[in-house]
Amino acid sequence: MKQMKTWLAALIAVVGLGLVQGHLVHAANTGAQYTVSPVIPENHRTGVSSYFDLVVKPGTTQPLTLAVTNQTSSPRHLRLSLTTAYTQSNGMIAYKPNGPKDPSAQYRLTDLGQPTQTVDLAGGQTKQVTVNLKIPAQGFKGVLLGSLYLVDTQKTNGDTSGGVKFKNQFATVVGVQLQTSDTAMDQVKKELQLTGVSAGIQNGKPGVIATVQNPTPTFWGKMRLQAKVTKRNSSAVVMKRTVNGFTVAPNSHFDYGILQNKALDPGDYSLDLLITGPHGRWHFKRNFSILAAEADKINRTVHMKRAFSLPWWAWLLIGIASVGLLWLIVTLIRRHQQHKTA
Repeated sequence: MKQMKTWLAALIAVVGLGLVQGHLVHAANTGAQYTVSPVIPENHRTGVSSYFDLVVKPGTTQPLTLAVTNQTSSPRHLRLSLTTAYTQSNGMIAYKPNGPKDPSAQYRLTDLGQPTQTVDLAGGQTKQVTVNLKIPAQGFKGVLLGSLYLVDTQKTNGDTSGGVKFKNQFATVVGVQLQTSDTAMDQVKKELQLTGVSAGIQNGKPGVIATVQNPTPTFWGKMRLQAKVTKRNSSAVVMKRTVNGFTVAPNSHFDYGILQNKALDPGDYSLDLLITGPHGRWHFKRNFSILAAEADKINRTVHMKRAFSLPWWAWLLIGIASVGLLWLIVTLIRRHQQHKTA
């Protein structure tokens, strides 16, 4: 629980994002032009005031209020979004709007309140903004995790780098954790599932993508993932990857890539994935195949070519032809010898 509180406390951070030709990059030497402070209600569970960690009652309306201050003399327009936490492929929990949804969720934080609203601030103005959450009448198991995500819709001038002028856009994330009792999350049994294995691309590299799902309304971290891919019915490892410190959001899934620096070869393979952590041990084994057309498409996308190799039937034909040629040579030599002795 202490680690979870630390994660949520770290959420109220301002992130500078530079926008250049539609791509997001980090911008340096910039600062947000507004501040955000949660207005903590009485049903807050901890003494930390930088995020909402609330015990809520079924069938009630729970207000989440932020005090937002415009630190400039010019009007500003902010976009406030209610978001649901999800797990990224790098093993970190993320809170951006419109994240991937997992079908295992009975409820999502975004189901309970207004998805977005605009916050208009005059110069120097402080305004309290509220998002009202309607808690299901029957309550919910475990925890709902997400955030209030504010973005300054006005882009400010940033640094000039390489002759390109950066435009900076700032976002502030305030964590939200809801449960119906202090022990609601502890009562949920931790579980992981392997829902898919296939060839794919991650971080610009080809490899095998294992989709891991947390189908439970709870979250935890400090996971170690050890994966190896072998040819079917062989112990020779063709790909492997081990990572530490992965986290997983409630009712979410992530793609764990076992990647390589060369082109994919089609064939029949086996995945062995071991996940260990403070809440359990999960060992998955799965057979899968990579079709030739699938491998070719992936290799073209990453601009890689397979090393040339003959198919098995070509080697069979070569073997038959070699045997035939050897038989012909032996036959001709014997006939030649018989002709000389005649």
